[in-house]
Amino acid sequence: MAVRIDVEAFHDSIPTAVGEAAARLLTDDNVGELEPAGGGVQAVVRDHDATFQPWVGIVDGAFTGDCDCGIPDDDLCAHAVATALTAFHARIAFSGAATPPGAAPLEPDDAHYRQAVQRLSPRQLADLVAEHAVRDRLFATLLLGAAGMLDTTNASGSLATFRAAVTDAAAVTTGSRWQISDVEAVGHRLAVEVEILCAHPATPTALDLVEEAIVIWDDLSGHLRDAHHVTRTEPEEIADPLLDAHRDLCERLDLDPDEIAERLKRLLARCHYDTVDIDSYADLLGEHADTITSPTRW
Repeated sequence: MAVRIDVEAFHDSIPTAVGEAAARLLTDDNVGELEPAGGGVQAVVRDHDATFQPWVGIVDGAFTGDCDCGIPDDDLCAHAVATALTAFHARIAFSGAATPPGAAPLEPDDAHYRQAVQRLSPRQLADLVAEHAVRDRLFATLLLGAAGMLDTTNASGSLATFRAAVTDAAAVTTGSRWQISDVEAVGHRLAVEVEILCAHPATPTALDLVEEAIVIWDDLSGHLRDAHHVTRTEPEEIADPLLDAHRDLCERLDLDPDEIAERLKRLLARCHYDTVDIDSYADLLGEHADTITSPTRW
């Protein structure tokens, strides 16, 4: 159940020094994009050379903040206040029974790794992160994105790399000496590269290219189905990441249901192995969900 916040009373309850610090953060545009979490909202907030991720929501009837800056939970820090004011301005609806991120139960593996992180010094952790980023392009992209350091150069390079992967996939069976393992290899490359592509800001060009990749993979998946007795890759292992990326880009580009429906109809007309699952687009299609059907394949 959504709860209405008395913004004026909230302002009056904030200590002057905290309010002034929050106002500075807002003036300097240091509050990142709001994200729903546990019935409340959170955002990345940059404060001088430090970065925090405060959460705000209503817990046990009280407006509550949870931030990793070290301020006691009973007090709202400037980062939480700036996040709250941003949420009020955006007219975000708050749940009457929210759960702070720190209160949510962790998966056993997650808890184990978090415990390991807490035992490291900041320098040790930074060294490990940097070394892994050098070895793993996806991790490097996610790292730069979380730090707000993905620029147009990064995005252009990722788009060019994915385009090259699509081109190679389209040509993999054109020669006379290709093997099923070659099809599997280009498929796994597509799956990795599309995840890197979607870590960048969404663009219409990226969406068009992902659609081309889906059509190409649909055609290649026929070879895997014909040679199912020797393959080590199921077609869905590649199709699912591509379709997840397609849905994600449609949503992030805020396409209306009419355009999404037309794009899906074109994809279905070009795909011959039921790669595209229309049901997974139901929430984006709205009333169009029941008007699109996969063509009958013989």
